[in-house]
Amino acid sequence: WFTFMTFPEEQRRFITVAVGTVYPLAASTVAITTKSDGTDDTYWLTYWCSFSLLFLAMDYLENFVGHIKGFYSLCLVATVYLFLPMFEGANVVFRRVLVPLSGQYENMLLHDAFLVRRGMEASIAPEYHDDVFHKAAKVFTSTATNKKKE
Repeated sequence: WFTFMTFPEEQRRFITVAVGTVYPLAASTVAITTKSDGTDDTYWLTYWCSFSLLFLAMDYLENFVGHIKGFYSLCLVATVYLFLPMFEGANVVFRRVLVPLSGQYENMLLHDAFLVRRGMEASIAPEYHDDVFHKAAKVFTSTATNKKKE
């Protein structure tokens, strides 16, 4: 970190953008070209949406506070937060900032429900599907009915 802070402003900006681009670009390419269930594709698409928001904010704010030494350090930490799977930062930014801004909250919930259903189908034996899905539907409809009564 100390070495990073000694670099000139242009180099700190370049390093920040490179860290946010090079590894995610390679990981996105691998995710798209490998055969999988698509969760890694979704992960990296979410990352790119969130990183573009961070990049736009950084690009705008650097005109005002870019000369402050800690600005690019903060941007670098935010970038790493977005792409490290242990933090799921891109998912947090996507769900809490981008989805509400775009008005897609209901569609996100429906997509989440679809993923839950797909997960249930994969983990439950086929002969129990009807019974379990009927019980799950009752749970959701009874919760919705109880909410309307309140």
